[in-house]
Amino acid sequence: MIIEDGTGDGFSAEVNAEKRLVTSAVTSTESDHNADKGNKFNVNTGDITITDAVKFTALYIKNNSDDPIFITAVIYNLGTTASGSGDVKIDVIRNPTAGDIVTNANDCEMISNQNFGSSLTFTGDAFKGAEGETVVSDGEISISTRSASATGRIVVSLGALVLKKGSSIAINYTPPTGNTSQTVQFAVSSFFQDIVV
Repeated sequence: MIIEDGTGDGFSAEVNAEKRLVTSAVTSTESDHNADKGNKFNVNTGDITITDAVKFTALYIKNNSDDPIFITAVIYNLGTTASGSGDVKIDVIRNPTAGDIVTNANDCEMISNQNFGSSLTFTGDAFKGAEGETVVSDGEISISTRSASATGRIVVSLGALVLKKGSSIAINYTPPTGNTSQTVQFAVSSFFQDIVV
C-alpha cells in the first residue's frame, strides 16, 4: 500500500507489511533549528573592570518580542583578581524592572546573531552594568552560584529558561573578598523560538 502526496509534487511514502509508514527524517535541536532561521543570539557584556568587592548588576535582558526567548546557558568569564580571595557569588534574578543598569541603559558590547548570513536583530533590551551602580532593586533570585575559583570561564547550562514578552533577567556579581581589580564578562546563549503555525 502507498500513501500518495496530495500536493501534486509526486512524492509518496511506503507502508510496510506491519502497516508502518516507512520514511526517513533529519532531526536537529531546537537551538540549532533557530540558529538556521537566524533567531539565535550570543549576548555578551564585554569587559567590565571592577576595583572593589561590592556586588553589582552585570547584565540585564528584557524581551520586547512577541516570540519567547529561550536562554540555554549563562556564561561567566572571570579575569584574575588583584588582592581578592575566597568565593565569588553570581545570582540570576527573575523579572527585575529597576536599578541603575536599567536607568543608565548602556548597551552590551556584543549582541551577535549566530547565523552569520542573517540580518535579523535581537528584539529586546540588553544592558551591561558598571562598578558603583546600584543592583537591581526588585525581582527574585532564581539561580544562585558560588565558585571557589575567582578566575576562568564558567558555563551554567540551564536547559531552557524562558522569557515571554515583557519578562526580564539580570545577573548580579559579587567579587572575591578584598578584590582591588578584576575584569569580568557575562553572557547568555539564547534564541527566539521560531513558532510554526
